[in-house]
Amino acid sequence: MQDGELSKVAGAELGPSAAAISATEEIAAIEQLLKCPGTAGEDLGQRILDARRRWPWQVRLQLLQGSWLEAAGRGDDAAACYRAAQADHPTNPWPTVRLVELLLRQRRHEEARRDFRDTVWSCSAPERTRTGLLSRIAAGIPDPADREAFLRSLLRHHPDDRFALLKLAVLRFRQKDRPAAEALFDEAVRLGPLTDEAQLIQLDLHFAAARFDAAYGLARDLQARHPDRVEFARRSIQAALFLHRLDEGVALLQAALLRWPEDWLLLFRYNRCPLPSETDRDLFATLSARRDAMAGNDRWLFQYAIASLRHVAVEPTLALLRTLVVSPAVGHMAAPLAAALSAHPLECWANPRAISNACEDDVQIVPQPMAVATVVLFSSVAGGLGYLPFGLADGLLRQRPVNVVYLRDRNHRAFTSGVRGLGTDHAAMIGALQVITRRLGAPVVTMGSSIAGVAAIRAATLMQAQAAISFAGPVNLGVDATEETASSPGAVGGTRHALFTTFTGADPGIVQMIRAAPATRVHQCFGADFAPDVAAARLLELLANARLHPEPGCADHLVIEHAIASGSFLTIFDAALRREAAA
Repeated sequence: MQDGELSKVAGAELGPSAAAISATEEIAAIEQLLKCPGTAGEDLGQRILDARRRWPWQVRLQLLQGSWLEAAGRGDDAAACYRAAQADHPTNPWPTVRLVELLLRQRRHEEARRDFRDTVWSCSAPERTRTGLLSRIAAGIPDPADREAFLRSLLRHHPDDRFALLKLAVLRFRQKDRPAAEALFDEAVRLGPLTDEAQLIQLDLHFAAARFDAAYGLARDLQARHPDRVEFARRSIQAALFLHRLDEGVALLQAALLRWPEDWLLLFRYNRCPLPSETDRDLFATLSARRDAMAGNDRWLFQYAIASLRHVAVEPTLALLRTLVVSPAVGHMAAPLAAALSAHPLECWANPRAISNACEDDVQIVPQPMAVATVVLFSSVAGGLGYLPFGLADGLLRQRPVNVVYLRDRNHRAFTSGVRGLGTDHAAMIGALQVITRRLGAPVVTMGSSIAGVAAIRAATLMQAQAAISFAGPVNLGVDATEETASSPGAVGGTRHALFTTFTGADPGIVQMIRAAPATRVHQCFGADFAPDVAAARLLELLANARLHPEPGCADHLVIEHAIASGSFLTIFDAALRREAAA
């Protein structure tokens, strides 16, 4: 209903009860009615008109009229109502705020950006309101160049510039331009205090640049100031682990899981924490007691399934995974893992050699009589071969006559600082592996998935191994290392990928290392339909000692599970075991 329609009821008489109500009471009553479902009828619209006739300069009544019009399905009339309120109350920020919110709901993004830039950004609305709208508007601009142009259009030599600068820093961060991101962030810091969300960005920059002391201090400060926010607890745990403050990290994780047992990202962190075996068992028992209560929380259940592979027989875990394969949230991860486990009989996963899944056991040597090769398996961030813990991975490797050396990186450095049980750094690890493999007396084949695949290639070239098998190892690290969040655990990227580049910045690139070791055959397996891993694999196309193995039908980073399910894992494994002269 438009302002002009007020004249239609201008002569109406108010009853005695209506005349006794104050504007504040009437506004409160209308607000309450608007919150009730099914009350956007004409009676309420008429009541708002009557109130506006009595109190024509009450801007809140104009805003309520706009809310009623939108609830009645009259979005364009609502927008006109808010614009009229803007004209009537040019110094009041709320008509424009409500207008921009409406335009965003209507997906009229260009209008929303224009009104936000021209009116809201410089208005007197609370900072939290303005920055919240800024985040929503910026997130709705898909093209990075357009987003940057919009953000730069907000800069006006004002302390509020820091909020746009921070979002520009995030853009640069995601575009892998960390120096530019750091510079933009520093410029923002100079303009004034940062929001807690901005300090989360600062944490990401600390992590990516390996400033773990700074990251831990900031994370603990944020957690102390906001003890009820689980995201700060998660960052404190992550920082403690990268800083090698394992006891503190474990204590923080225990406390967080007990306080927020339903948070799936805490389970994600739990599955990547080098917990003492007794602590792992206790926490898993606590989580198991909540499993039934978590029915319907597919992300939580998937992380629980990953944990259960370390603790229980495969059969019940496989049954759980099969219920998750149709999940919109986790089906793309659960389906390949369920298919991999289903591709072999249950006896394959029974772990008769009692391979340990405990994080304390960072070096395990399993000799085999008449071995044709020694496999050195580098654990993934989830603690095994992809999602398979070592006890299950052994079910695959023992199908061939090979010695196996199982390695874990408790340093959280993607093996760039070695393995604790083999020395103090990467060079010591390589030297110790050479001693071990010489004693076992068989050609060496290294293996790993994702970032562990890069570690396997790196070690193989330095050891002059017979072969390396990399399942979607990001061999482009150091060329275009990427940054991703932990919110999509199946994606390529992540903190460890950025750190790998940081820690090996003075070393030759992976492609250069492969080229310099012509006697080492490198097998790169990747999803044929997953563009990031296809692009990385293409860097190896012209190398005479590289063999590319695209996995048909794989459109994600979880190629190891797809390869096990299709049978190509053993095909690639057998190819690596064969002695071949380099071309």
